[in-house]
Amino acid sequence: MMSESIEVAVGGFRWRVQAEQRALLLGETGLRLSEWLRRGEATVIKHAPHRTVYEVRLPGLHFYVKHNRLLDARGWLRAWARPGKALAEYDRTLALAARGVPTFVPLAAGEPARGPGDSFLLTLALENTQQLNTFLEQVLPTLPASRQTRLRQRIAVVLGHLLADMHDAGIIHHDLHAGNILLDLTGDRPRLYLIDLHAVRLTSRLDWRASRDNLVIINRWFVLRATRSDRLRFWHAYCARRRERGNGDGTGGICTKRMREVEEHTTASNRDFWHGLEGRCLENNRRFRRVRSAVASGHAVTDLDPSALDALLADPDRPFCQAGARLLKDSRSTTVAEIDLPINGMVRRVICKRFRVTSRSDPWLALLRPAPALRSWLNGHALRLRWLPTPRPLAVFHRRRHGLAHEGYLLTAKIEAAEDLHAFRARVRLLPAEQRCMAIRAVLERVARLVRDLHDRGVSHRDLKAANVLVVRDPSVRQDASTEPLDHWPLTSSSVWLIDLVGVHQYRRLGRRRKVQNLARLHASFIDDGVLSRTDKLRFLRIYLAWGLHGRAGWKSWWHEIDRATRAKIARNARHGRPLG
Repeated sequence: MMSESIEVAVGGFRWRVQAEQRALLLGETGLRLSEWLRRGEATVIKHAPHRTVYEVRLPGLHFYVKHNRLLDARGWLRAWARPGKALAEYDRTLALAARGVPTFVPLAAGEPARGPGDSFLLTLALENTQQLNTFLEQVLPTLPASRQTRLRQRIAVVLGHLLADMHDAGIIHHDLHAGNILLDLTGDRPRLYLIDLHAVRLTSRLDWRASRDNLVIINRWFVLRATRSDRLRFWHAYCARRRERGNGDGTGGICTKRMREVEEHTTASNRDFWHGLEGRCLENNRRFRRVRSAVASGHAVTDLDPSALDALLADPDRPFCQAGARLLKDSRSTTVAEIDLPINGMVRRVICKRFRVTSRSDPWLALLRPAPALRSWLNGHALRLRWLPTPRPLAVFHRRRHGLAHEGYLLTAKIEAAEDLHAFRARVRLLPAEQRCMAIRAVLERVARLVRDLHDRGVSHRDLKAANVLVVRDPSVRQDASTEPLDHWPLTSSSVWLIDLVGVHQYRRLGRRRKVQNLARLHASFIDDGVLSRTDKLRFLRIYLAWGLHGRAGWKSWWHEIDRATRAKIARNARHGRPLG
């Protein structure tokens, strides 16, 4: 229960604070944050240029301090035109509580008494809670399978109820993702709390379009991480809750035949979101940085050891002849070696690939489009943004002569205990018939699902051949998490990976012709295969087309189109004397 709020001016700030906490939180010069830091009662738990969050533990009081900063001209102008973030969030918290939506309890908010500037928000800690995304990505996978299932189902239901209550109360959260929802599992059923309310907007009534757009925002996160059955369970809970309150569209509730609409808008929204983030790997930020030496220049992730990276930039060809290097490939166009490299303070095995200049026109073409090494770097991070499993690109750089890019070098994380589909095929040939059949079907299903996800997320891999698909021999092997940023944690447990991404392209809408080309390129790798039967290939197509969701209609036309494209590919390679690979 919150006490009465009072307005005070102290230390050049205007404060809105709960009366009973005024003396504890504010001194003669303002917020007592410096005292708490000096005594070790406050610790930084999150820091970024625009915001720092402190956790404070005082006798009898556990709370958080959010320090908002103004960084640029846009922020200063917005601060002149509207209330400060801290006071606005304080008021929205009270409004949400009044409308029956669970959220945190505000203790105090302060902003400069004269003009815009930094602001502070103090909120009571919700004990025994954790961020929903942290629980789903890190804690839930460690629990027994039966408990995982029960918790997933219950969380889906209470999340549906939370969203329904929000929308019935006229509340929209424009930054609605799992990181802004707290989870409490101490009671009989999970409880959820809405936090980070700077993006909340309050209205009197939400129509279907506003409700749908808000559902799309949260679905963007869950569509990559939750199963279809859990999302359907959420949807039924959301619909049932809104029908209970009588908020329908006159046709039996707002949810009639509209889940597909939410899914379609989510797909389009995610593609726009991914497209907007693809250029981050070419900038200086907390994850990437530009690198340069007298010999080469390029880009790297920030957790590479600086001294090791400087050595590579000074002599990019040294990895291929240094002690401990293992040469994997040496052709006219590329050389690939496996080397040791410090990452996050630990020596890890990585793959180093050199792209040679094979034509005098290559450096000039690099002025018109990214060179192959840079394309692989861009495409690798683009795929990982879409949660598609590919080894993490660690660095890319080119030798520079007269301002032109010449030889390119790409470093990527190594996928442990992996083999390409050719090696897998050779290995399963030696297995007894029953084991061979089981192994083939398991890998077929994983590859088919991966290709379907690839295309569903607007990505085409024109060189999708057997040699460019890696299969982890032991599915229990987790890839080294030290080379994975937290938001790509699930990729460390993937059993099928895509490599050699020079031929990858991203599209807002991927057409059927490109999908058929990708499938035909993969099929051509197995055209004379003695291991895969026509039944196996039909099973692959069935999984790719998701018969269980969309039905069988039209599969024969796909079969014939892929067959024609495969034969055309084989004939084209034969005319040019190229192996299918």
